[in-house]
Order: sequence, then C-alpha cells, then structure tokens
Amino acid sequence: MFNSVTKSKSLMNSPTHRKQSIITIMFFIAGFWGIFMGLIVFTKPNFILTALGIVNISLGIFLGFRVLKKDKQELNKRK
Repeated sequence: MFNSVTKSKSLMNSPTHRKQSIITIMFFIAGFWGIFMGLIVFTKPNFILTALGIVNISLGIFLGFRVLKKDKQELNKRK
C-alpha cells in the first residue's frame, strides 16, 4: 500500500508544457459548460453549477498564466 508513494515520485515533477496547456483548455471548457448549463439550460438558474464554472475558469486563467510565465523563463534561459 505504501510502496506506491515511492513509485510515483515522477508525478510530483512539474508537468510538461503540452500537458499543462491541455489541462488549462479542459478547465476553460468545463467552466464555460458549467456556466452555460447553470444559467441557460435549466429553467431555474442553478447557483452551484454557475459557481463551479467560475471556479474552473479561474483555475484556467491561473494555469494559463503559469504556461505563459514558463515560456518566458525558457526564452530567457536560451540567451
């Protein structure tokens, strides 16, 4: 049971640029889908779906900022 902790050490590394970009896009899609479902699809607005959609968009913005910051640092290392 505890051996899985030592085997998954590579999961603690920072994700690659491609993986982080895909996760960012997934957060944006889930956020917009949640807001759309919470406000438009249901006849009575659903606060929980809308709030979780806003949280997902916020996470997407945060991870997008990290991707842009990581790209800038990689460009500075090449100089």
